[in-house]
Amino acid sequence: MNDFIVTPGAFVLYVIVATITPGPNNVMLMTVGLTKGHGPAFRAGLGVSTGWGFQVLLCSLGLGTAIGYVPGLSIAIELLGLAYLLWLAWHLWQADALGGAAPLLSFTGAFFFQWVNPKALSMSLTTAGLFVVPATEGVPIRSALAVTTGCVLLCIPSTATWALLGVFMQRHLSTKTSVRTFNRVGAASLLATVIWLALSHG
Repeated sequence: MNDFIVTPGAFVLYVIVATITPGPNNVMLMTVGLTKGHGPAFRAGLGVSTGWGFQVLLCSLGLGTAIGYVPGLSIAIELLGLAYLLWLAWHLWQADALGGAAPLLSFTGAFFFQWVNPKALSMSLTTAGLFVVPATEGVPIRSALAVTTGCVLLCIPSTATWALLGVFMQRHLSTKTSVRTFNRVGAASLLATVIWLALSHG
């Protein structure tokens, strides 16, 4: 029995593209790498990978369907996440110090950040719908576990790449002007993500 609806190669390509492209997780990881170094950044990256994997697992086992049954719940969750990202972008735009608007510097914080990250939740629902093989009876546990494991393992290189990018940039942000510029570029990236997510669900 194939544990994926599509070929494993298509699944791998989808997850790599989805996780490596810019988004709230990657902006946060780059900031952690920049302000705290590679150790905390890799731990936060592991929190992102496992947190997203856990979200995919729950969606695969029925959370996505349950959310769909409650009128307005999915919209409320998305709006809450978008509002948080707007708040984060505003504070990042105003920050003069590195890490001033990046409170999620730990494994635990990054793990639970997935529940206020609209991109992560959208990816989880999409991944569960596209790749988990429906069970003829009961819950598709085997396929859900296979997809979840693949998501976690494939997400780790992407999070590590963004964390390393932040570590690499440490030596280039030595003045207050460069720090402010970095923060505002990050804020603009978050704002662009919010606009893209809002339009894609409009």
